[in-house]
Amino acid sequence: GRFRKSHEDKWTQRVDELRLFRRQHGHCLVPYSYPPNPQLGCWVKRQRRQHKLLTEGKTSTMTAERVRLLEDVGFVWDSHDASWEEKLNDLRLYRSCYGNCLVPSTFKKNPQLAVWVKCQRRQHKLFWEGKPSSMTVERIARLEKEGFCWEVRPCKTKETFVDEQSQECNADDFRWLYE
Repeated sequence: GRFRKSHEDKWTQRVDELRLFRRQHGHCLVPYSYPPNPQLGCWVKRQRRQHKLLTEGKTSTMTAERVRLLEDVGFVWDSHDASWEEKLNDLRLYRSCYGNCLVPSTFKKNPQLAVWVKCQRRQHKLFWEGKPSSMTVERIARLEKEGFCWEVRPCKTKETFVDEQSQECNADDFRWLYE
């Protein structure tokens, strides 16, 4: 009846908001807390949960049609992959701002990025030691493509280390990352 129709309309509206987000940010990784549209972050998280239920053969609001629509937009189902992709995007923004990927461990504008960068180096080391690690060959390649340095010290001579305050950067486009 009418209830289902309004539900469908609301869902379609969110997909449109996700498309807009993608146009603005170049990806679909809406942070859970996204001040410009708080509902969208919650909705994205709910879609992941419903997709998981669907793949487990449990009752779910997710349908094959919805999966197709979301994948057409570029939706990332795995939240671990999603948060990794989100941080990679933060790193790209950092590089476009400061000219390198050497995020200081005391980067106040985005402390999570500083922690993530440190974690990537640790996971990389474990990977090469043959120990359990979240690092993959694909992730290594993608980080290196961004100009990521695995060793901090030797890199400082190769790349000029830019002090956080020394370069004014238009942080408005991604101010929400640091709230």
